[in-house]
Amino acid sequence: MNESYTISNEYCFIEDALKRLYDIFKAWTFPKMNHSDKTITETINDDDQKVDAKKESTRRSSNDFDAKTAGASTLLAVHRNKNGRLPVSNYDDPRWYDQPDNSFAPGPGDQVSQSSTAYTNTSMQQQTSSKEPAPDSKRRLGRIFGQIVVTLTLLIIAFLGGWFSHQAYTNTSFNPSDQSKSYANLIQQAWTAVDQNYVDRKAINYQQMSYQAISAMLGVLHDTGHTRFLTPQDVQSEKQQLSGTLIGIGIYLQQDAKTKQIIITSTIPGTPAEKAGIKRGDVIVAVNGANTVGKDINTVNPLIKGSVGTNVTLTVKRPSTNQTLTFTMKRAEIQVPSVASYYIAQDHIAHIQIKQFSGGVSDQLKDALNKAKKSGAKSIILDLRDDPGGYLQEAINVASEFVGKGNVLLEQDSTGQRIPQTVNGHPLDTTTPIVVLTNSNTASAAEIVSGALKYNHRAIIMGVKTFGTGTVLEEFDLSDGSAILLGTSEWLTPNGQFIRDKGIQPNIEVNLNSNVSPLTPSDENQGNLNLQQILSSKDTQLVGAIRYLESH
Repeated sequence: MNESYTISNEYCFIEDALKRLYDIFKAWTFPKMNHSDKTITETINDDDQKVDAKKESTRRSSNDFDAKTAGASTLLAVHRNKNGRLPVSNYDDPRWYDQPDNSFAPGPGDQVSQSSTAYTNTSMQQQTSSKEPAPDSKRRLGRIFGQIVVTLTLLIIAFLGGWFSHQAYTNTSFNPSDQSKSYANLIQQAWTAVDQNYVDRKAINYQQMSYQAISAMLGVLHDTGHTRFLTPQDVQSEKQQLSGTLIGIGIYLQQDAKTKQIIITSTIPGTPAEKAGIKRGDVIVAVNGANTVGKDINTVNPLIKGSVGTNVTLTVKRPSTNQTLTFTMKRAEIQVPSVASYYIAQDHIAHIQIKQFSGGVSDQLKDALNKAKKSGAKSIILDLRDDPGGYLQEAINVASEFVGKGNVLLEQDSTGQRIPQTVNGHPLDTTTPIVVLTNSNTASAAEIVSGALKYNHRAIIMGVKTFGTGTVLEEFDLSDGSAILLGTSEWLTPNGQFIRDKGIQPNIEVNLNSNVSPLTPSDENQGNLNLQQILSSKDTQLVGAIRYLESH
């Protein structure tokens, strides 16, 4: 169907209908008047009749056409114009729409004074033509019909206006050349169908409908683990995490892929968890008395979180002693260091871990490097295992600590244009041997640093292939406080290799048993471990890095 043809025809139909309705309305409410009917001359001088006429004239002021209808015994205030005709209200006279407004410009012959007004009381025969009698019933019928016509006209206009608006908004036509608009309209049609027709009204949850629809929309973009939807609570949590501050008890968790056990991988020094006696390797079995065995880590985490000063009770199973222990702790605001380091004195190796690329992480790394150099470090293990990433600029700054010149990455937008992101030109150490440890959870900004050090030939990458999140995220805030983290550009290694879904391949592949957690600098500090104890651990990747640096 030709849309423009249809709309123009319907406009013509509306115009024609309104004209016909007006003609009917005019015919019924304005019966023809002879010129002789308009010349009424009998004057009433009786004071009582004048008073009655004045009252009647006042009462009818809202319906002037009643006083102008022939064939009725009425009291009429008459003003003659210079042509001897009775005036008709401009509002009621159709000629008013075609003529300029000169009603307030009286001619020389016009008389607008008290003497020019005549109050007249005549019989029906004196006021009407003897050939066209108009009974009261016809006048009343005309008035009623006129009101009905006006009402129907307004209803038709309102209906057609609403119909056109609805058609414009929910046009069901599908235009293959504009799929974005057509499919967006499809979503609106589905929403309207559910909203107006679904039988179980209590089951309709508009927030969940919209949140899940957005999540599903982002899920088909194949940017798994990166592009995603954030609820208002997620937005606040994300900002808090990247700021380096959190509210909780100070533990890091990991869920075993096979057993589904939620394991405490480490505690933050000085936090409620460490003070209470929780240890690395404890398995959470209950939170506040609620069983958590077999539940997802994303379900358990919110149970542990809460407001500052409130209590939380963890029940854990300690594999080393086979004990089940219960700890009650008070939640606190915790400043979380994003960088942890441990100096292995026997081999002069600084084991430095970046937990995530939060704000200020490059400054924390600089402090850790300076401290290691003062201690006598001659080589570095940069541990990026389980690092989910963070801010792009922090990744550039961290890579710039070790690379004097060149690119950290290449950014490619949706048009294919590539923009190099160079180092900042303020390196701290460009010569000390480095081994970077990676695993399948090394993602985003951590992959950028891994790729920059590898392809600028500044470090050896050891471990397994990284996650493969090759997009740079931009946050788009939504109206209710939720947000979309959307990959707006793709990043490539300095030599132009795509990372998305491919990850960074290590120079030396070393696997870690799935039942073994990586040994972190925090663990080493808590146990004050020496070289032999570290080498005796089951962390084959860390041991491999130490052995490589010992031989190079």
